[in-house]
Amino acid sequence: MKQNSKETGLAGVCEVITASMGLHFPVNMWNMLTRNLTMAAAEFGFQHFDEFAHWLLSAKLEKEQIKVLASYLTISETYFWREEPVFSALTDSVLPELIASKRKGEKNIRIWSAGCSTGEEAYSLAIALHRTIPDIKDWQIMILGTDMNPKALIKAKCGVYSRWSFRNCPGWIKTNYFNDLGNGKYEIIPKIRKMVTFSNLNLTEDIFPSFTNNTYAIDILFCRNVLMYFTEDWLSKISGNLFHSLNPNGWFVVSSCELSSQLFHQFSAVNFPGAVIYQKSDKEFKSLIEGPYFDYNRDIFLPKDVNRQATYGTKYPVFVPEIYPEIVQVNSNFIDTEKDLHLKLETEVVPLTEPIAAISNRIRFLADRGKLSEALLLCNEGIDSDKLATELYFLRSSILQELGQTSEAVASIKQAIYLDPDFIMGHFVLGNISLQEGKLKQARKYFTNVRDLLSTCPDDEILPESEGLSAKYMLEIILPNIQKLTLL
Repeated sequence: MKQNSKETGLAGVCEVITASMGLHFPVNMWNMLTRNLTMAAAEFGFQHFDEFAHWLLSAKLEKEQIKVLASYLTISETYFWREEPVFSALTDSVLPELIASKRKGEKNIRIWSAGCSTGEEAYSLAIALHRTIPDIKDWQIMILGTDMNPKALIKAKCGVYSRWSFRNCPGWIKTNYFNDLGNGKYEIIPKIRKMVTFSNLNLTEDIFPSFTNNTYAIDILFCRNVLMYFTEDWLSKISGNLFHSLNPNGWFVVSSCELSSQLFHQFSAVNFPGAVIYQKSDKEFKSLIEGPYFDYNRDIFLPKDVNRQATYGTKYPVFVPEIYPEIVQVNSNFIDTEKDLHLKLETEVVPLTEPIAAISNRIRFLADRGKLSEALLLCNEGIDSDKLATELYFLRSSILQELGQTSEAVASIKQAIYLDPDFIMGHFVLGNISLQEGKLKQARKYFTNVRDLLSTCPDDEILPESEGLSAKYMLEIILPNIQKLTLL
């Protein structure tokens, strides 16, 4: 279909926005983009959208103008203690481990909330530290909140919030850490406010890590619901810079819908109850089956105190038989040296007979290492051995999407739904793919299916194949999509 002049102009404006900010607005978001730009036009001195769009196509935007434009394009939607399983992992595991590792040296902790919006996340991190460190006065704490939206930062620095910012968060947060100002307004208490510094930072324009903006040697880095707006080229660059901003063994947190083995391949993924958090670590990726394993493509061997008797699987990791007797088929030949183990793996292959759960874990392991072709091969072999394995069709769909084979991915996820019509993640994925392809009616249908299926689930139920996503949080994700699609 031939574009009209307005559509052509809007496409050009999108290119300007991408070039100056790295933000990506697909065609299905153009209605929203037009509304936001119409509101921005007045602040730039234009009465009509067409005049403003024409100016954007010819103007060279200054840094301050980019900040103003960003305040209309980025969504400042957040609340305290968002994704509670993440904060539970933080207070129960991540922070205690970090604190213990630093008690004998310099007592300092550096945290960065990138894309902090109006500050709820940064203050939540301060509250988490305050609750976890009894002698916090003896520690040097740096919590940095950055955003490209200057209006959001003004509210963050003010530290005054309405009841909406406390939705879905524990009641003790408002009771213990805020002063009630009346009229539904609450102000963060001074000792928490002093722990956080806010500043303007554009992930596509500013340099990081850097001493000048305090984005170096970070222990914990939150960047949630931010990266999804950027183009693929910028995503690769930004994720690499964020990786280098972290200390060794530092922690990196993205939202559950942003988890990607391809994009964050340099991190190790660590599973917590209801959450997955990345770590900058040399440790091997731990699948849901914890324990030693061997990857024949790397110079990592089984622990020296483990019996060298091994089980072999074509091109895949080897699990220690003493620890996983129920999922492996043990070869009787004893292997004495690590060098022999390498040679044995390359020359002698004994096929494995494994339950679906074990095959799924090996597929995830390979995919998270970027070995997508091998993961797809194993996935197909697993499906050949069990035609009713819904989770393998779902995994195959995810791998095919990563490989850019969207139509094949859709076919595979539809097979999963055929086997299990109540498979919520299957409907959710089809909704996202339809949305990306501009098939809005189909997207609304699939998201509505998800909503209806969620109505039968307890709020805290963890959805199968969702990487720890609860029914309650899934509902938060899809309801805005349904509302927007209904209006279009």
